[in-house]
Amino acid sequence: MSPRARSGPPTASTPTVASSALEVRDRDDDRRVLLFTAGVLLTAFAIGSTLQTVFIYRPERIATAELIAESPQLPDRLMTNLVTVAIALLLAAFVRLEERRPLAAAGAVLAIALPVALARHGLQLLLGIYVAPELDVSLVEVGSVTVVIVVALGLALAQVRTRVRLREHERAEAEHRLRASTALAELAAEEMRVRREVADGLHGTLQGRLVLSQAAVDAIQRRGAEEGWSEAALEQLAGLRRDLERMREHDVRELSNLLYPVGVDVSLAHAVRALVRRVPAEIDITAEVAPEADVVLDRSGDGALAQRIAVVRGVEEGITNALRHGAATTIRVTVGVTGGDASPRVRATVEDDGVGLPDSPRWNGLARTSERLGMRGGSVELTPSELGGARLAVEVGAAVAR
Repeated sequence: MSPRARSGPPTASTPTVASSALEVRDRDDDRRVLLFTAGVLLTAFAIGSTLQTVFIYRPERIATAELIAESPQLPDRLMTNLVTVAIALLLAAFVRLEERRPLAAAGAVLAIALPVALARHGLQLLLGIYVAPELDVSLVEVGSVTVVIVVALGLALAQVRTRVRLREHERAEAEHRLRASTALAELAAEEMRVRREVADGLHGTLQGRLVLSQAAVDAIQRRGAEEGWSEAALEQLAGLRRDLERMREHDVRELSNLLYPVGVDVSLAHAVRALVRRVPAEIDITAEVAPEADVVLDRSGDGALAQRIAVVRGVEEGITNALRHGAATTIRVTVGVTGGDASPRVRATVEDDGVGLPDSPRWNGLARTSERLGMRGGSVELTPSELGGARLAVEVGAAVAR
């Protein structure tokens, strides 16, 4: 479809100014390609036919220098052919040949070629290149030039059509990628919103209700003590209160942190250090977070929060495995930047001095971590550690900013 056929009323998704400027640029590019391709072909024919006529189809074999000296028709023929080329290109530009539909373009090519061929022959007669030629000579002369112009303009149009198809295909692909990226960004933003709302609900509303439930149990326990309830009944109430306390302090907080890690909306360093502070005091654990890590992830724009959560989840998985499966007493957490300035990536490693890796380690939780990171262009690597235990490395790059 030609640019003229594609133009129409502006839509809400296409800014009018940008669309118009793009169409004008496309038309100008197509016109340049058409005129350049046709000009090269026709100029080559013009020069070639001139040399062929004068030097090959001549009545007698004489030296080239003598031929040039005795052939004033050489510049006349060359000038005639070049003028013919110029007229054909001007007409092609005037009728906007590159913007026409295939059938209309074919008619326009013929409408250009035949008059230009006739004009060339008339100019040859005017300059005396032909003197009273026979009809069959004139017909061959006009017909051959018509064919040459049709072929040259046809090849130029084919070149333009190919460019238009490639351009439309590339733009369709780009638009598809943009829509997919936008959809993913919107899904990620919605996921973060839901995560935060649920985490806030758990931390605020549910925790508040549990506190009220604890207060109610305390009141019942006091009344029971005043009324002389049995020790067994009072112990049941005390156990219920302890369960509520444990649920409030551990289960609800843990669930809230899983959904939305503490400090993740502040910085990666803040979130990692908050995670480390939850480790029991008897475990020797240290964390080093390079300031550049947040700089890299901030390139993700709205996706920075999701990238931070992915890294924190990887670190948390490494610490959990070190304590649960490795029986570690020393854990080292390091978060830095790799990959150089061109494509920097954030790499977090968790090393421990535990029992090390089994011969065939089972990934289980690591498989989920790897899947989450893989969806964000990240990776997970599990290897032996120099501390004697296991070494978990997670890596993620900056997502495309929206």
